[in-house]
Amino acid sequence: MSQSYNAALLNKIITDFQKGERKPSFDKLKEFLKDNPKHDMARYNFAFMCEQMNNLDLAIKNYIQINNNNSKHWRSRFNLYLIYIKQKKYKQALIIVNEVLGIKNNYQPALRDKALILYYLNKPDESIKFIVDSINQNPLDYIAINTLGLCYLAMKQYDEAKKIFKKGI
Repeated sequence: MSQSYNAALLNKIITDFQKGERKPSFDKLKEFLKDNPKHDMARYNFAFMCEQMNNLDLAIKNYIQINNNNSKHWRSRFNLYLIYIKQKKYKQALIIVNEVLGIKNNYQPALRDKALILYYLNKPDESIKFIVDSINQNPLDYIAINTLGLCYLAMKQYDEAKKIFKKGI
């Protein structure tokens, strides 16, 4: 198949999935990957579909496969660590968020998420630097502001936590 045909087919499958034709689009993309196993864009979209359909094990498997094929594919790593956070696999999430930050240095959502992961790992003092860097990039990020408040709360700095929570509100 030509590359333009593959691109058009892939775009149609993704568009149909977005329009609500989830199962047929999922099956078509699965077949597409059988013929194009090294197509990272197709695999990424397949992993995303798996995630949307709550098949997290298959999503993880495909994100990892992309990561093994492409050391610079930060989006697959980003989605992977978000799954690990949902699954409360914080140590694994920390490894992957660090990989994202190695590829996209100072990426604001990853800084915020790294701080949150460190908070979950009971390391709020280590998270402060990352959450402050995140807030400096996006002062209106209420999730980051809340994370900062949680970190101060965990460190028993109640007045500072209260001030931050009020700012977030």
